[in-house]
Amino acid sequence: MNSQHKKIRTIIVDDETHARTELQYLLEQHADVQIVCQSANVKDALPAIERLQPHLVFLDIRMPGMDGMQAAEKIMENVRPPLLVFATAHEEFAVKAFELNAVDYLLKPFSAKRVDRCIGRVRSLLADAAQIDRQKFEPVNRPVPQRKLAIEVNGKAMILNMKDIVLAYCSDGQLTINTTEKTYVTNMTLQDLQLKLDEELFFRSHRAYLVNVEKIREVIPWFNGTYNLVLEGMPDKEIPVSRQNSPQLKKMFGL
Repeated sequence: MNSQHKKIRTIIVDDETHARTELQYLLEQHADVQIVCQSANVKDALPAIERLQPHLVFLDIRMPGMDGMQAAEKIMENVRPPLLVFATAHEEFAVKAFELNAVDYLLKPFSAKRVDRCIGRVRSLLADAAQIDRQKFEPVNRPVPQRKLAIEVNGKAMILNMKDIVLAYCSDGQLTINTTEKTYVTNMTLQDLQLKLDEELFFRSHRAYLVNVEKIREVIPWFNGTYNLVLEGMPDKEIPVSRQNSPQLKKMFGL
């Protein structure tokens, strides 16, 4: 990954100020690492992770309130979760950490050599993920959009008209699909659903949300270049548009 082209957006979560400072210093020796947020507790960190969509999160384990392991479980529920590195003084949680798909486990006090090795691993994983994403969206690999969609709900196959889908979003590990008449909950992933739909009709506003462009009724400017959407038949629900996807929205509506 060339630092001139892409930064590794990183969040540090640790209740010890000196530990955050030490880790920040070691990470700042890498030109392609950008610290976008630091937090002393999980309560503040979770919404920051949702808002900033980092590539990488360093998590301490022993913290007041929700600990790092519980936080990791929450974070991994995201559609495209960040890479997780546990940074802790407690070596006994390593097995559990890797069961949660952590990419590394750093023990305090941190050493520059060990942090360097960790960032090298992160670079490699992000490069591999970017290659997979490019291949996934090549036209030759994309299924032909269908007019109807079959989804499994309570052991039954429900047939939906594509044009009737207003919104699909992921929450608590399940996918909710709102149509003009009903709401369905299925174990299908949002990525799988998007690949079955017409890419000109459906817009991935956020990593957890997919909206029918023809059902957008209001575009509301938010903060830091983001927007919220109000959809037809859902006047009380505002759908977030991430900063990463805002340029596509602006181009779509000439904003």
